[in-house]
Amino acid sequence: MTTFPRVDQVVDYLTAKGWGITGHWRGAEIWTRDEFDVLVPPGDDTADARARLRDLLVCVADAEGRAPRSVARDMVLPESDVVSYRVTLPEFATVPLGAGLRAVRAVRDLVATCARAVADDLPDTDARTPGRLVERTSLSTADEGFGFDLFIPVHHDAAPRFGRATTMRLLRTSNAALAADPRTVDHLVDDVSSALADLAGEHRGSPFDLVFHWAAALPADRRDTSLRFPRNFGANVRARREKAVPAAARGAVQGRVTRLALDGPRRVVTIRGPFTLDGRPTGRERAVRVRVDDRQTYLLAVEAHTAGLTVRAEGDVESTGAKQGIVVEPGGFTVVDRGRG
Repeated sequence: MTTFPRVDQVVDYLTAKGWGITGHWRGAEIWTRDEFDVLVPPGDDTADARARLRDLLVCVADAEGRAPRSVARDMVLPESDVVSYRVTLPEFATVPLGAGLRAVRAVRDLVATCARAVADDLPDTDARTPGRLVERTSLSTADEGFGFDLFIPVHHDAAPRFGRATTMRLLRTSNAALAADPRTVDHLVDDVSSALADLAGEHRGSPFDLVFHWAAALPADRRDTSLRFPRNFGANVRARREKAVPAAARGAVQGRVTRLALDGPRRVVTIRGPFTLDGRPTGRERAVRVRVDDRQTYLLAVEAHTAGLTVRAEGDVESTGAKQGIVVEPGGFTVVDRGRG
């Protein structure tokens, strides 16, 4: 993804931010806001266009109290909301590979979980829209320290503002997870809390921040929002989830296969549907990791995924980090329907 803007993108951004043309100098336009002036070259093919645009980015960033790179990204992606994740580490510290991989998976899961929740509330939404939004969401690493910037498109396919609704749901649910009473946590907040815990660095013990910055072309009715998660957040979530699963618990999930993966020697099938624990519903549907040890059952899952069939998995509950999954024995995985007709 390029982060150096074109002249037309610069002009659109300055216009949206209240800058105006106040003069000309050597073929360039002078744009002004308050006490700040910038020069906009007449076109991208001008010999010194890149140098002028680089100076412009520095000046605009100074006017807005932001980093030039952030301003450039808003110009290049004016219709994407930005969610910035930063973990607090000691000076010059690094993040272990395992914690880094968890964080990448966690930000993906946060977008996917909230997108599916939005789709659940919009009955006419194509079932493929959440997955496609995740595919169109881009990621950039932090300039300093460890973290990412997620760029979530505001609009998506035939679902206007679906991305914005997903970002807003992520903000509200993350805020609820931060202030949650464990006794009243609903299923969506519980799933988001589990993903957030994986952003807390090594041993899930570091504080971290999420900052929500709204698309320049479609500002929200609010300013940028920052959420600060304390040092004990990740460890507390993990401890709560592990305590919530009784010994020898039995779980079941019924729905469509959404993902197949080989995790080392293990075969893992992800099924999205209502999850029950010892016969009791746990809330709204979720994506449940199902560990399949035998090859024939895994091949049955592959066939069901290809044909879009509804399946049911039942077995002992296991915890992978802060997440619950199922280990099925032979016979614990069945196809509920036999095709679309």
